[in-house]
Amino acid sequence: MTFLALALFVVLALVDIRLATLALLLWLLLNLLLNRGSVYAGRRAMLRTRRAVYVAFSMSPDFKKSLLSLSRGIRVLGGRVEPSQLVELAINVSRKSARLKGRRRMKGLAATIDYTLPRGRYFKVHLPATLRRSAALGEFPHVSWDSVRARLMAGRAKVSLIVVLDSSASMMYSIRGILTALEAVKREARKFRDRVALVVSKGFGAVVAQHPTTNFNLVLSKISRIGLDDFTPLASGMYLGYSLAMRERNRGYEPVMIIISDGNANVPLERHVKGFGRRWLALDPAVQSVIEVASLIAKSGVETVIVNTKHREVIAEGAEGLVSGTELLLKVARITRGEYVGVIG
Repeated sequence: MTFLALALFVVLALVDIRLATLALLLWLLLNLLLNRGSVYAGRRAMLRTRRAVYVAFSMSPDFKKSLLSLSRGIRVLGGRVEPSQLVELAINVSRKSARLKGRRRMKGLAATIDYTLPRGRYFKVHLPATLRRSAALGEFPHVSWDSVRARLMAGRAKVSLIVVLDSSASMMYSIRGILTALEAVKREARKFRDRVALVVSKGFGAVVAQHPTTNFNLVLSKISRIGLDDFTPLASGMYLGYSLAMRERNRGYEPVMIIISDGNANVPLERHVKGFGRRWLALDPAVQSVIEVASLIAKSGVETVIVNTKHREVIAEGAEGLVSGTELLLKVARITRGEYVGVIG
């Protein structure tokens, strides 16, 4: 509410409280109509089904094709598309973007570290190893196919999925949403042999429950032993996930962060993230911390997938600094230019 509107409301209240109440209701209605749909501002694409909402704040050429075929399928099936399929699509889009970023980052830095037998149609020949093998077989200066050796390159972009799981008590009512997200992560990880790590937000902080591994059963076993807590340190989980993502990038893996939460953050960071989030100030310090960490993730360029396990349709944005769980997670997706999947129900 602007200062002028507040002053007008005070004057009306002094004249007639009923008139002031009517003016307030009219102002709220007008504000609702003007801000309708603003929570999805900045989206590049959006899909709705009966059980989920998909919002993309970044779009690659490959994603346009997938989105077109999926939207056609939704129309044919009458909206009966499983939420896990949308989560899987979001992860797939993000991992493709991550692999592309990894290749660009490592371009020019890739080095030949060894040689191996050629695989596939196209490969780079390791000339010294090929000539040595040809001489050992007594073929030199001729070279047969059996003598050919391929370069083994370092720096190829591999993907590491960093799952940040909210284990607050409010997530008890979002079990279906959690299972939906984990099912999609499992399918993607097993299909491409990606590394998967698990960060759990619980109590007043966050812990790495499982360091990156290709054995997804280890991740599932850790999840089965996680209890619930009354507090939601979402910012701590996101920050720890970011730190783990940076370590994975230094090891040659391109990270993709998958944040699974209902957005009801209530525990802030102990310290502000310097230089981030100041353009948008929240009344709730826990929300402010989440915005600051999201800005940090955006600067690093880490691909992000947000899974809201308890999506509630928001007609318009709330007052500045006051947000619901759905609004907060949409803001995180917008800031990080990531993918958002909201599970309805």
